[in-house]
Amino acid sequence: MVVRAISKLVYSVFGALFLIVGATVMLLHTGLMPESLRQIVIGFAHEDELAIHLIQELSSLLVFTGLITFWFVKHYEQSLTFHWSMTAFWALFSFAHWLDGRPGPRSLKGPIINTIPLLIFLLIGLLRLSGNRHSKRFEFPLSAD
Repeated sequence: MVVRAISKLVYSVFGALFLIVGATVMLLHTGLMPESLRQIVIGFAHEDELAIHLIQELSSLLVFTGLITFWFVKHYEQSLTFHWSMTAFWALFSFAHWLDGRPGPRSLKGPIINTIPLLIFLLIGLLRLSGNRHSKRFEFPLSAD
């Protein structure tokens, strides 16, 4: 029960972050975004219109992921495959930050920060598997049910 509550809390926090960031960036050219926030997004894209467009496209995926995440908060019993999929996503995301191909020296701060979600999802996933073993009920992560 504790792992379930922690999982649902983590899903809720990440779902909210996905929706807030995704929806905020999608509002960039609508005139609805406060100018100070608009300047942050434009600065993040280095004032490059193509980068802004790509960030908006990726933000649509954040909105989608946020909605799916909240669906699995409500339908927790069906969330194990989702959980391991998100863990794989965070592993790839972390990998991209550890093996950044840009020239010049890089700080370890970014890769370490971007590895935290992977560690959170991995720990929760292992706790879920451990809890399933203790309950003598194995929940296969790629089950169609």
